Amino acid sequence: MAEVASTGLVGRTDVLDELGALLRLAGDGAPCLVLLTGETGVGKTRLLREVVARYEPTLLAGACVPMAGEPLPYAPLRQGLRRLRGHGVVRQELTRSAALARLVTGVADAEEAERASQAALFQAVLSLIDRLGASAPVLHLVEDLHWADRSTLDLLRYLAVNMSTERVLVVGTYRDDAVTPGSALAGWAAEVGRLDITRRIGLDRLDAEETARLVASLTGGHPDPTLLDSTLSRSAGNPLFIEQLVLRGAGEDLALPVTLQELLAARVDALPEGSRSLLSALAVHGRSVPLERLADTLHVGVEDAEQALRPALEQHVLELRDEQRVGFRHPAFEEVVYGGLLPTERTRLHLAAASALERSRAGVASPEPADVRAAELARHWLRSGEEERALDAAVEAGRTAECVYAFADAQVWFGRAAELAQRWPSDHDPMRLLSRAAEAAALTGDTREAERLGEAALALAAEPAQQAELCERLGTYAYLAGSGPRAEHWFRQARAALPEGEVSVLAARVHAGLALLAGAWSRLEEAQEWGEDGLRLARATGARREEGRLQSALGLAAAARGRTDDGVAHQREALAIAEEVGEPHDIGTAYVNLSHVLGLAGRWDEVVDVGRAGMAAVARVGLSAQRGNLLRANTGEALITLGRLDEAQALLDDPQARRVRGIMAAPGLMQSARIAVLRGDLRAAWDQCGRARAVVEAEGAPDAWLRDVHELTALIELWAGRPAAAYDAVIDGLDLIAGGDEEGFGDELAALGMRALADQAEAHRDRGSQRALDRRVAPLLDAMDRIGARPESAAYAAWFAAEHARFSHRSDPALWDTAVAAWDAVGQPLRALYARWRAAEARLDTGVDGAAIAALRAAYDGAVRLGMVRVSEELVRLAAWHRIDLPAADEAPAVGGTPSTGVAAPDADGTPAGLRRYGLTERELEVLAGLAEGRTNREIGEELFISTKTASVHVSNILRKLDVSGRQEAARVAYRLGVRGVEAARESPPGDR
Repeated sequence: MAEVASTGLVGRTDVLDELGALLRLAGDGAPCLVLLTGETGVGKTRLLREVVARYEPTLLAGACVPMAGEPLPYAPLRQGLRRLRGHGVVRQELTRSAALARLVTGVADAEEAERASQAALFQAVLSLIDRLGASAPVLHLVEDLHWADRSTLDLLRYLAVNMSTERVLVVGTYRDDAVTPGSALAGWAAEVGRLDITRRIGLDRLDAEETARLVASLTGGHPDPTLLDSTLSRSAGNPLFIEQLVLRGAGEDLALPVTLQELLAARVDALPEGSRSLLSALAVHGRSVPLERLADTLHVGVEDAEQALRPALEQHVLELRDEQRVGFRHPAFEEVVYGGLLPTERTRLHLAAASALERSRAGVASPEPADVRAAELARHWLRSGEEERALDAAVEAGRTAECVYAFADAQVWFGRAAELAQRWPSDHDPMRLLSRAAEAAALTGDTREAERLGEAALALAAEPAQQAELCERLGTYAYLAGSGPRAEHWFRQARAALPEGEVSVLAARVHAGLALLAGAWSRLEEAQEWGEDGLRLARATGARREEGRLQSALGLAAAARGRTDDGVAHQREALAIAEEVGEPHDIGTAYVNLSHVLGLAGRWDEVVDVGRAGMAAVARVGLSAQRGNLLRANTGEALITLGRLDEAQALLDDPQARRVRGIMAAPGLMQSARIAVLRGDLRAAWDQCGRARAVVEAEGAPDAWLRDVHELTALIELWAGRPAAAYDAVIDGLDLIAGGDEEGFGDELAALGMRALADQAEAHRDRGSQRALDRRVAPLLDAMDRIGARPESAAYAAWFAAEHARFSHRSDPALWDTAVAAWDAVGQPLRALYARWRAAEARLDTGVDGAAIAALRAAYDGAVRLGMVRVSEELVRLAAWHRIDLPAADEAPAVGGTPSTGVAAPDADGTPAGLRRYGLTERELEVLAGLAEGRTNREIGEELFISTKTASVHVSNILRKLDVSGRQEAARVAYRLGVRGVEAARESPPGDR
C-alpha cells in the first residue's frame, strides 16, 4: 500500500492566480460572484483550500448537503456561521438580526414568522458580509451547488444582484454535468451568469505531465514505474482518480477499475466489515454527524465505533470535522455507499437513524437548529416507511422551515404532511395543512402553485366559514398573479359563502379583495361601493390590515375619476397602514398603487421617488420579482415621460426583471418597447410589444393594460411608416374600452389615430382617398368627447387639434406651438419635442426664414440630447428638403431596426404602389426621387443628363399631379409613399434598405 504524503497544488497556477486577482479586486470594493465548475474529483475543493491558505481571507464557507437525496435549507450558510460563531462581528450581527439568529436557532414566534419573508434574512447576510470585510476581504464559499436547496440559490441570486462595494468574493462550485436542461440549477446558473458581476471558471483535468507530478508528490517523489504508467493510462487526469489509484497501489491488483465509481467502491469494499457498517450508517444520515449518533444508529458502543472509524480515516474515506463530527472525505464516497445499499438495508438504517435522532433530542440540548433536526427526522421516518410517525415530524419540519424563511421547504413539508394526514388518523387537519402549504408557495412567489394547493384545501373544507376563507385566499393569489377573471371568481365565491350581512374581519377582507380588483380593472363604481362598504366593516371590527387595502382601492377609484389629490391621500394612508401592519404583499400593493395614482396626477418626479423607495421596500420583504416588477414599470414610465431614457433603460434591464414570468412581465416589456421605439430599434420594440400582447390577451389583463398595448402598437406602426395599420390598432383599442370607465383615458389613442390619418393624407391626396379618410375621423372625434379631466387633457386636445389641421393640409405653426407649451406645462419633454418637430415643419412650409431655421435646429438639438433617434432622422430629412445645414448632424445617434418610413409594397418594376394613382411618367418618377433627396433642379438635371429647364418642367408637372404647393411638400408625399433616392439609401443602415 502506498503512503500518501501531503501534496501541493498541481497544475492550477492560472486559475489560482485568477482567483487571487479577483480576491484583491474584492478587497478594493469590487465584489464578484465566481461559478467554479468541473467534474467530480477534478479538484475544486483542493483549489479553494489553496486560495484560503495563500491569501488568508475572512472565510465564510459551507457546502450544500444532499441529506440522502434531498437538500437541506441554507446548509452552507449555517456551516459558515457555526465556524465563525466566535468572531465578534458575527456575534454582534446575530444579536442585531433576529432573522439571522433564527437561522441558527430555528426558533421564532409563529405569528411573526407568518408575516416574515426571506428578504430580511438576505439583507442580514449582506450586512454581515459587509461588516466582515472591514478588516480583510471575505471569501464566501458555497460548495456543491448541485445539491443546493431553492432558498440557498435565491440567497446567492440576491447577493449577486445587490452587492455593490462589499469587499467579498462569492464562489459557488458545482459539477458541470449536474446542470441538466430544465433543472433549477441550470435556470439559476443561466440567470446569474448574465450579470456583469459574475465570472465562470471551469477546471479541466490534468495533462500527462501534471499527472506525473501529482503521482510523484503523492508517493514522496519516487513513484513505482508500473504504478505511474497505470495511473497515467487509467486516471484520465482526474485528481481524485489519481489519488485513489495511488492509494490502491500497483502491486495489489494490476487489473485496475476503469471508472471512478468502481474505484471508490473498491476502496470501500477493502475496509473491514465494521468500518463498512459505519459508512452505511453515515451515508443514510446524509451529512456529517457526531460519532455518538453513528454508534447509536448501529446499536454499538462508542469505543467500537471508534475502532471501526480508524481504518476509514487511515484510508482517506472519512474525515473528522468540527465538533468531532464524522463525514465523508469526498461526496462521491457517500453516493457510492448509499447507492450500494439494498432497499431493505436503507429502510432499516433510516429507522435506526430516526430513533437515534429522537433519543439525542430527548437528551442534552442539541447545537443543531430546530428546523434541521425536524427536517432530518421527517426524512428518516418517511424513508423508513413509518408514515404515522413521519406525519408529526413533517408538520414540525414545515413549521420550523417557516421560522427561518425557507418557504419552499415549508411548502414541501406541509404538502407531504397533508398527504399523510389523509391516510392516517391524527389531530392534523389536511385542509389546514394544504392551506399552509399554499401560503408558503405564495410567499416564494409561485402563485400558480399556491392556487393549486388552495383548491386542494378547498375541496376538503366542510364549513362555510372555511370555504369563504379559502376562496378569499385563492382570490388574493390570482390577484397577485394578475389574473382578474380568476380573482373575481374566487372573491365572489367567498362572498357567497358568508352569511348575508355578516360583520367580521373576513367579510372586510373579502370586500377589500373585490374593491381592489374592481379598481385595478377600471370598474370604478364597483370599486367605490365595495370600498365604502368594506371600510365600514373594517372599522367596525378593528381590521386594520383590511382598512389599508380598502383605502388603496378607494384611492384608485378617486384618481381614475379625476380626483387625483383625493386618490393620492387615500394611497398614502394605505401605505402607512401597510407599513404599520408589516404584511409584505400589502406593502408592495400600496407602493404600486401610490406610484400609479401619482402618475395619473402627472406628478412624475414623485413617481420616481416613490417607485425607488418602493423597490427597496419590496426587496426587503422578498417581492422583487412580483410587486417589484410593477414598480419598475411605473418608475420606468415616469423616467421615460421625463426624458430620462438612460435611467429608465438601466432600471428595466435589472436582472430581477428577467425572473418575472406570465402577465406580471407585461408592464416592464411595454416600457422597454417604448424606449426601443424612441431610440429607433423597431425590431426590439416589436419583439417586446408582441410578448406583452401575448400574455395580456391570454390572461384577462386589466383594460388599462390592453389599452397600453394598443397605444404602443399604434406608435410602432407609425414610426415604421404604416399609418393605416396604426389607425386600425387605434380603433381596436377604442372599441375595447368603449362603454367602460377606461374610456376616459382614450385621448392618447385618439391623438395617435389623428396622427395616422394625417400621415395618410399627406401621401394620398386624390379626392377619393380624401373622402375615405374623412369618414375615419368621426370615431376619433367621438373618443375625444368622452375624455375625462386629467392634467394632460389640454395637451392631448392641443395635439389632436394640430394633427387635425395637418390632416386638412393646413400648416399652422401656432397650433403646434400651443401643443409644445401644453406639453412643457405638464413636464413631458418627449411629447413636446414631437410637437417642436411638427412646428418647425409647419414654419418651413410657410417659408424658410431665420425663425423657421432656428426652430428646426433647436428641435434637432433636443432630439439628439434626448436620444430620440426617429425624430432626429425626420429632422435631418426635413433639413435636407429645405437645404438647411444642421451643425450637429454628425452627432446624431445611429438608427437601427426597421425603416421609419415606407410603405406600401412596390410594383414589379420597383415603383411604390401608391404613386400609380397619380399618373407620373417614368422620367417624373426619377425627378421625384431627386426631390425626395432635397436636390435642386440643376442637380437633378445633371444627374439625369437633362437640362435645368427640362427638370423644372418636370417638377411643375409633378406638383400639379400631386396637388401640392411646393417641392418640399412633394418630397414629403414621395417620402410617405416610399420613394428612396440614392442618398437616402446610402444614409440608411442595412436593416432599412
